[in-house]
Amino acid sequence: MSIDSNEKKPSSLIRTIFVKIITVFFIFMSYLYTSESFGSVSSPYIGTDSFSIVFSVSLLIFTFFSILSGPLPAFLAGFLGELVYQIAFYHTIYLDWCFIVAIYGFLSGIYKYKALKYHNIKKIFYSIGILVINSIIAIILVVTATALFHHSSLPLAVLFSGFGLKFFFQTLTSVIISVPILLIIFDKIFASKEQHLYYMMLTHHPVSASDHTFHFQFGRTKIYFCSRCSGMVIGIIISVFFTHLFQLIVNPQFNSELAFIIIIIFPIPGLIDWGTQKLLFRTSTTESRLFTGFIIGIALHFISFTGEYYFFTLILITVYFCIFFLFFYFGQKKLLKELNKELNPVSPDDFEIE
Repeated sequence: MSIDSNEKKPSSLIRTIFVKIITVFFIFMSYLYTSESFGSVSSPYIGTDSFSIVFSVSLLIFTFFSILSGPLPAFLAGFLGELVYQIAFYHTIYLDWCFIVAIYGFLSGIYKYKALKYHNIKKIFYSIGILVINSIIAIILVVTATALFHHSSLPLAVLFSGFGLKFFFQTLTSVIISVPILLIIFDKIFASKEQHLYYMMLTHHPVSASDHTFHFQFGRTKIYFCSRCSGMVIGIIISVFFTHLFQLIVNPQFNSELAFIIIIIFPIPGLIDWGTQKLLFRTSTTESRLFTGFIIGIALHFISFTGEYYFFTLILITVYFCIFFLFFYFGQKKLLKELNKELNPVSPDDFEIE
């Protein structure tokens, strides 16, 4: 199935930057949420020097996403994820562990996933070997950092067993076998054949209006979404995440007046962008749809913080919906009028010649 667009797609540079930012944020967010529930990569090593075998969900998910995304996104997301986790839960910063996690992600991402790679048994063994090498490099970093910054008085044997061997068994139980299995499953589902998954439920537009859509690619599978709705969902997710993050770190009291102002202002660009296109005054772009959808998503999230302005918020939402339906009504009338002109052009027979 081929998807043709009547509109010039956003430049590859803009798309690449957007996808990279979303990728870094997604890995960062997943690292923080899994670390909050199961502990971060550094959790088994902070405040203890005893040997134990630990299965790390955070390390498993982080390694898997690092291989999918590549070295630079993995490095940035790993560093930020570990740093923010430490600030939120340790209330102090162990910068060495931020770099250890980041470097581990970078090394894992070097042998980046490519479609159909894990259909080849040889490549599967390469992945396992590279994960083992990554673990050995990380062990050296862990032991060195621990000796330099945390437990300089401990004997080398204790450092090696309490930190080096612990990290090796952590990667052995969590990563070295599990991650290749996940990659094989991922490759089987998303790369066995080239697919364009274009569903009206997700795009809200027929294929002829595919310029209103945006796709995410997994392996050789492209999944299409409505551009503005994608922006809204991303806006909601990001605002929910950062709200949660700020509550963890500083526990702020959100100002209801500010929330109400956001709800007033942020939907306006989206209404203008969508309304002017619906009225056939202009053609919107994928970038503007994503951006306006994004800030609408932020506004939707802040509805829950309006407090004593909640009644006025309901009135405001009603007004915006009325404007939306007016745009829709007059836009449909104008569209039908234009179609009628095209289908019934004026002919010379319609005029009387005297």
